[in-house]
Amino acid sequence: MFRLSGNLIIGGQVQLTEPWGVAAMEEQLPPCSRILVGLVLAERYAGFEEDCERAEQALRDAGIPVWPEYDRRVTADPDGDTVVWISYQSSPAFWTPILLILGSIFLLPVLGILGVWVVDKLFPGLVDIISTLVVLGLMLGVMTLLPKMLQGGK
Repeated sequence: MFRLSGNLIIGGQVQLTEPWGVAAMEEQLPPCSRILVGLVLAERYAGFEEDCERAEQALRDAGIPVWPEYDRRVTADPDGDTVVWISYQSSPAFWTPILLILGSIFLLPVLGILGVWVVDKLFPGLVDIISTLVVLGLMLGVMTLLPKMLQGGK
């Protein structure tokens, strides 16, 4: 969980599933609002922290403004969750370069999520069906092995 400075409170919270939703939300906010985006990845892979550092440096080089209370734009979740926290002062023009930079650094995890998203958009409900079939297959495997395990050795 991202830790806010003691003098800040959360003014609003929105859960978005599409990357362009952040830009649409920013257009409704006053300029220089503080934005905190949690990029949820599939897993915390080897090199996760190094990618966060690369993203921080790239956003710094791109001139993305930092919050006055913090010296970072990109923070790996301190609790060990698979979330990258992006904090910056808003402007509708900033989200596109942020998205391009993060996409180039976290490319493989984002592509994994993008594939599921595209399949879900093309075939609504297919991802749910596939996940249900996987769970049923696991249950069938456990049910097949359970009687053999309960019999004991002879």
